[in-house]
Amino acid sequence: MRFENRLRARMAAGEVALVATVALGRTGDTARLLAVAGFDVMVIDREHNLIPEEACAEMLMAALETGITPLVRLPDAAPGPIGQALSAGALGVVIPRVEDAVTAEAVVRAATFPPGGRRPVPPVFPHFRRVPVGQAEATARLAAETAVVVIIETAAAVAAADAIAAVPGVDVLFLGASDLMADLGTPGAKESPALWQAAEAVVAACRRHGKVPGMGGIPDEAAMARAAGMGVRYISAAHDATLLQAAATERVRKLRGGS
Repeated sequence: MRFENRLRARMAAGEVALVATVALGRTGDTARLLAVAGFDVMVIDREHNLIPEEACAEMLMAALETGITPLVRLPDAAPGPIGQALSAGALGVVIPRVEDAVTAEAVVRAATFPPGGRRPVPPVFPHFRRVPVGQAEATARLAAETAVVVIIETAAAVAAADAIAAVPGVDVLFLGASDLMADLGTPGAKESPALWQAAEAVVAACRRHGKVPGMGGIPDEAAMARAAGMGVRYISAAHDATLLQAAATERVRKLRGGS
């Protein structure tokens, strides 16, 4: 059974991967809609939302079936939930508040099969859409396809970006604009030079170590284009709650005769 990690394909080609975050969705149709729209990656956000495990599992399976790459964003770097998410069908994890190389190394170990890591080897691999695959083949293929995304969202993390980017097995350094600006004491200041200086630092660290720079929490298409122009290639481009709010607001505006 063949499958493609669309994120890894984009990274290998040097292209931009468009990422959508899911917070409200609870069914497989969420993944199907985002796949049809053309997103490369769906991140199921279990850091900010209490998405039930059953709903998460259904969305993971639907993503695998439709070709959009499913990642799970977890509350922290604890190894147990990382192993659970990957065993349930995720093709990668997104881990917040990674502020040093030691934490990044621990995340990689949790996402790596033995003997190099501590990722569990489950009896069944849902990644292959329930087609039986031997453990040797499955672990080899998933080792090549699994992505590790670490979030840079504090001043300490930006300062350590070079050391974090140097960690083998880290794929993406994702700059979280909202949390970073809060950490700097200026929440919501998305036009602040400090944010874009941090982005430049993360991009430079990634270039030095062959990693992919990412960015999210930026407010509009112009900011996303600015990030892409700097070399950011993993862009958090949508959130299901904001997509729904924007579409609902625009529909009402038009029907009320707004210009």
